[in-house]
Parts: sequence; structure tokens; C-alpha cells
Amino acid sequence: MLTKGRLNIGDSVFVADEICNAFTKQKLKMVDASGVEWYRYDRDNWSYTITEATFCGSVNVVIVGEVNTDAENELHFKYSDGNIYCEYEKELYNVKDWFHTREEAEAYIEKLKEARRE
Repeated sequence: MLTKGRLNIGDSVFVADEICNAFTKQKLKMVDASGVEWYRYDRDNWSYTITEATFCGSVNVVIVGEVNTDAENELHFKYSDGNIYCEYEKELYNVKDWFHTREEAEAYIEKLKEARRE
């Protein structure tokens, strides 16, 4: 999980994703040499990925006086595809699947896999 105040420009963060493949997997039909039909699927029900993003900037809102606004601080991350996405600071530090190191993300995925096995 990300720690508030620990991000500096250029730091890498790792996002662990759990993807449900239940509706996208394809059923493959096979016939063995003795003519028996059997089936398998092209992927598991769940897959896991780790995406690396680079912290590239922030927008800090300074409110002066009494105003009626929902403005929030934003943190911006650049992904490997070159796109920059914004995450709201309030929400980001409550998210459980963003990490400072790849090892933390891998450990989180192992916990998810273990929970699925039970």
C-alpha cells in the first residue's frame, strides 16, 4: 500500500490487478486419438498482472477563504504506454493494490491467489 508523503517525482509505483476471465475465456474442444471428446479452457478464471507507473507530477489545490468546491489534490502517473492518468490523493492512499515495490505487489498477488484456493 502506498504511504502518504513518500512519493517523489520519478518514483515508480506498482499496481496489482486481479482480472476475472469467466466471461472472456474460450472453451476448446479436443478429440484424442481414440475418438474421445474432451474440453478445456484457454485460460484460468482469474489472472493477475502488475503494472508499473511513474509518478510524474501533482496538482495541489489551495483554497483561500470560504468557498463551495469539491476540488481535490491530484497525483499524476505515467504508464508504459505513454499515457498520463490522474488519481485523486484522498482515494489513492486508501487503495490496497498500489505499492512502492514490485516485491510488495507480488506478495499481495500471492495473498489473492491463496484466498481463491480456499
